[in-house]
Amino acid sequence: MSTIITTPASQRRSWLLIGVISLMSAVIAALVAVYFALPMLSDQKAAQDAEPEVVVVPPPVFMPLAPLTVNLESPRGNRLLYIGITLKMADQEAVARVEELKPELKSRLLLLLSGQSPDELITQAGKQTLQSTLTEALSRPYSEGGQPLAISGVLYNDFIVQ
Repeated sequence: MSTIITTPASQRRSWLLIGVISLMSAVIAALVAVYFALPMLSDQKAAQDAEPEVVVVPPPVFMPLAPLTVNLESPRGNRLLYIGITLKMADQEAVARVEELKPELKSRLLLLLSGQSPDELITQAGKQTLQSTLTEALSRPYSEGGQPLAISGVLYNDFIVQ
């Protein structure tokens, strides 16, 4: 029988070889992990560094209408409302659409205003209620199945109740 006799020096070399191989394996594993993790980390960093998107809302377009004088319903006799308004819209396309329908819009406006009470119109709350009523009424479609007008607000230029 043959026996292999190992000396302490050869045992040290084998342990040293095992240690070096283990250390190299650990270094290679670490490098592979960094290689695969680096793109994910840089994407997260880029997402954090990226500025938030700024949504630019175009300024509204204003269309003034000629002032109107309207007789108001009043049990105490003739009362008048002199009113000048400006329509607030989203864009020029909406202005063009209002220009097309201006005669109908003015007719709707006159009918709505002539039904108002002068006692309500002289209060702040009455003016604000009329403002929201005008916005809603003037925005409604002007034909069966038509599109509503893009009027987002009615602003007063002149407002006199006599």
